[in-house]
Amino acid sequence: MKKTIKILIAAAAILLMIGVVSANNVDTFKAPSGFTASGNDTFVDGQNHNIQIFNYTDELYSKLFESDSTFSISKFKDNHFFNKNTDKHYGILEIVEKDGNKYIIDSWTAKNPNESNELKKNLEDFNSANGLSPIST
Repeated sequence: MKKTIKILIAAAAILLMIGVVSANNVDTFKAPSGFTASGNDTFVDGQNHNIQIFNYTDELYSKLFESDSTFSISKFKDNHFFNKNTDKHYGILEIVEKDGNKYIIDSWTAKNPNESNELKKNLEDFNSANGLSPIST
């Protein structure tokens, strides 16, 4: 019986450590009003709008902020960038800094590019909920 309890305690401790190590960026940020966490560092609102959070790396910056044959990017306004790809992903990107770490935030939809002002508002609401503002690139 004592051996079983020790095994259960050890298993619980291991699960707790795994949970701490695998904590994601959604745990670091608050969802704006109307959005809920959906895993994969993403908040969703039920209207096919998403806010996805990426840890900043130079490689990811190059991939998301530089145009190529399947992806185009253009300056939107106020350190925000409009992007779209051939898979009908339309979004507004920004870079923020929190607690000494940089993140790329992508407010996107698969609906249509005419929602860019709404996507920007989602970013503004996200920033307001988290005390952030986009930094220049």
